[in-house]
Amino acid sequence: MTRPSSHDHGGDGESAPIAGDASTFPTDAELARTLVHSGGRATISTLTADGYPYGSMVSYVVDDDGNPVILISEMAEHTVNSRGDARASMLVASDPVEGADPLSSARLTLIGDMELLEDPGELRDRYLAVHDYAGYYVDFGDFNFWRLVITKARFVGGFGHMSWMDAAEYNAATTDPVAPAAPGIVEHMNDDHSGANLMYARWLADLPDATDATMTSVDRRGFTLQVATPAGPRMARLAFPSEVSDGDAVRQAVIELLGTARQLAEAKS
Repeated sequence: MTRPSSHDHGGDGESAPIAGDASTFPTDAELARTLVHSGGRATISTLTADGYPYGSMVSYVVDDDGNPVILISEMAEHTVNSRGDARASMLVASDPVEGADPLSSARLTLIGDMELLEDPGELRDRYLAVHDYAGYYVDFGDFNFWRLVITKARFVGGFGHMSWMDAAEYNAATTDPVAPAAPGIVEHMNDDHSGANLMYARWLADLPDATDATMTSVDRRGFTLQVATPAGPRMARLAFPSEVSDGDAVRQAVIELLGTARQLAEAKS
């Protein structure tokens, strides 16, 4: 399992260790599965008859192993290409933060082979539950469900954070249950509880000279802070007392950690 244990850098341009508990980062396979489950549109690239990659936009859902399933017409170029050569790739990317470099956003390239689903079974219902507009044409005779069976994947979490994984690692990973609530939690902590973020950095991540801290992500195991220090920016990772399963549990965990941080601050004052 690959964990992003050394991807941040200090202000001097040299690699700086992550403060706190870096062992609690999600694996890249978990990040990949969470990213692909959170999306619904992607760019698929198939091979033309003369061997050139052909990119096209598709809507998708995923099966239980994280393989994307799409509904496409027989007239579509990527259908024609897939019938001639099953090899394909799919790019799934997170939405960039407003004002940030888009290349700092997470993205995932899934590589595998296209297979026609003669009987999509419950995957048909799963697809229509997410893409209800497809109900208009799902039963047209020239539309079929296809699945991209993953052989390997490349996850890029931002600058300097990237790794390959094989199908077994990708398929076995689980999605993060906190993911649907995570953006709102991060926004709330940064807008309304910036003082708590600074307490976490100073007393739980052992960065006593921290001057500011911004939460950048949260998951079932903990959260990540971008911390300003006199020596330059640092990344800090804080673990929850135990794994959580939803937004309400995150709230209780961050309150508990804040209590611990306050106790440490009082003991050293």
